[in-house]
Amino acid sequence: MAGLNKGVLSIPPELTEHALTLCHPRDVAAFSRTCRKAHTLVYSSPDQYLWRQLFLLYPFDDARNSLHPQFYEESRFNWAAELQKRVRAETVARSKHPRDDALMMVLETFVSVVQSASPVTGEERVQSPSLLWVVAVLQASNILRSSFLIREAERGNQVLSRLRSYLALTLDDYDDEEEGRLMAQRLRARSRCQVYDLRNYRQSNAWGPFTEIGHINWIHIESIINVILGNLAETLEWSDIRPPCGLEATRAFSAPGTTGRSSADWAGVEGTWRRFICFMDYRDLHAFNFRHRAHPSFFEDSDFQEATRLIELKLHLIETANIPRSYTLDRFPDSCNPKYPTLYFAGTSWGIAHGNESIVVGSVSMSDEGIVRWRFASVFENRMQWSSEGAQIGDVASAAGIVGTWTGAHHEHQDPVGPFWLWRVADNHPSFNGTI
Repeated sequence: MAGLNKGVLSIPPELTEHALTLCHPRDVAAFSRTCRKAHTLVYSSPDQYLWRQLFLLYPFDDARNSLHPQFYEESRFNWAAELQKRVRAETVARSKHPRDDALMMVLETFVSVVQSASPVTGEERVQSPSLLWVVAVLQASNILRSSFLIREAERGNQVLSRLRSYLALTLDDYDDEEEGRLMAQRLRARSRCQVYDLRNYRQSNAWGPFTEIGHINWIHIESIINVILGNLAETLEWSDIRPPCGLEATRAFSAPGTTGRSSADWAGVEGTWRRFICFMDYRDLHAFNFRHRAHPSFFEDSDFQEATRLIELKLHLIETANIPRSYTLDRFPDSCNPKYPTLYFAGTSWGIAHGNESIVVGSVSMSDEGIVRWRFASVFENRMQWSSEGAQIGDVASAAGIVGTWTGAHHEHQDPVGPFWLWRVADNHPSFNGTI
């Protein structure tokens, strides 16, 4: 063994490093344990060339392209540690019975990989290797059907729901058709309970899918996605109109037209948008909340129906001085990050086949969590009617768009509430404006 090591390490270290880049990271780690010189070569190189190449050739997206400094800072990013964490997550995910703490590590790793995916930079879309890896590992595991029965159940379920929100049911496939139907039915009923329970909306959570401390409530976001997609699966109208789903749709600037946005429009606000809203008949909403105590059995009635409406919007940025007086929603705090100043917008909104035209006024802000938040209201005859609170699914200007809830703008007792999904379309997309 000593002779073999001497032979390998007698050649220039650059050649040895290059040869090691062709190996699996586990094999490189095993090589490092053969002797002290091998360990030094593998782990003590100041430029991290070996581990950077192993990371990129696995393959993963280049971390240097991430929009977020928490994922990559030249002086602190440890290519070896990040790659080893991802390989470990893959190994655990593929195991049959992972421990709860290991499962949490896997989910947090997957979410981190999605967040750090490279942004879209041009019209020619090249799929993200990192996101392809996440999908491949998830398809080979049972992670998405995990239920957390651990001390930190709330944290675990939030992370799982965040990942499921990014996927938007794209991997919810079952070999047994009947099992798949029953699971979808239960998921839809549970999601409806979350979305239409009026107790989940109060001033302390901004009347939206947020926690008491202002963070995104991913369980609520996932429920909104499930409800809207379930309703769309049953509607015959607009069968060819769907918000983009899947991990590729979560990438920064994947929304149409946003790679060519103006420098002031970091969120890709200006342009044409589509929006689905859903709602229960008010009598059903009242009965569900006050007679049935928000129990899932309410939705087992075969006659129960939700309404779904499609809305088209045209939005443009405005200066704070031009915010209409009729817009009285709380304003987001000014961002401490000069890269993401709070934006204000206005525009028009019109219902497709239902509803009248109204003015839309709102704002976009980057939260402390690094999640883009949207807040806006519809204004009719100089009076706010409905307010909406939402969160961007994925990164800045993602194709997946914004998911959230709408309710009465003045938050009066027993105001109705419902889910919405807003996403940007190409400016030359066929318009429904002439159908009103």
